[in-house]
Amino acid sequence: MLPGSTYRAVAIVTVTIIAVALSYGAISAVSGFAWWQTLLLSMFALGGAAEFTFVGVIAAGGAPILAVLAGLLVNSRNFAFGVAVGPFFPQDWRALIASHWINDESTAISRLGHNDRAKWHAFLLMGAAIAIMWPGGAMVGQWLGNVINADLLGLDAAFPIILFCLIRGDLKNRVTLSLTVIGILIAVGLTPLLPLGLGAVTSLSVFVFVAAGWGVRWFIRRRRAGDNSADPHDAAHSQHSTREASRR
Repeated sequence: MLPGSTYRAVAIVTVTIIAVALSYGAISAVSGFAWWQTLLLSMFALGGAAEFTFVGVIAAGGAPILAVLAGLLVNSRNFAFGVAVGPFFPQDWRALIASHWINDESTAISRLGHNDRAKWHAFLLMGAAIAIMWPGGAMVGQWLGNVINADLLGLDAAFPIILFCLIRGDLKNRVTLSLTVIGILIAVGLTPLLPLGLGAVTSLSVFVFVAAGWGVRWFIRRRRAGDNSADPHDAAHSQHSTREASRR
């Protein structure tokens, strides 16, 4: 059973998802996409930024293959989310189905759980809400069409705002805060230079520094453990050899 605070967080995030889905549906309609194209894209991509990127590339006159590649690149951030949720995922067929629900929001909500079971249930709750409300909101936005001016309303700004609120507690850790600041600087610096959405993806390069740090720490600990285990053995072996020599 999840605490009430988790249900409230899911409800708040779901509201923002519906708002951004309306924006996506409206943009898709203005860009000339049929309702079924908008629906299928929202159901199978289920990535938010990937759909915006795909529609934006097509609307700008880009080739469909480039739109697909751009969407896949933007959704590559889910690799990091997969690493985050992997420890509490069940190792059976349920993981194959739930992996489609791995995204920003479900990963953030799962961190509210106090143990693996709670994290898994929180993840499922948020993932199911997204799987239903994102396509549903996109359809409403598609039908409203030109009635909603997504650019003026700025509905897509709801995503980063609500996600920041969810992870603010993690920023108390100095290492996490430092990596977050570095990622923000990378994203802000590269966004004007790269195609839509790729600046934020590039910020994931901070994980290179994390991996390098872990590698160095592992090597140092292994080296120290090897030295500590080697010295007593060598000393004992030397003493044993001395005793044998004296006996002879």
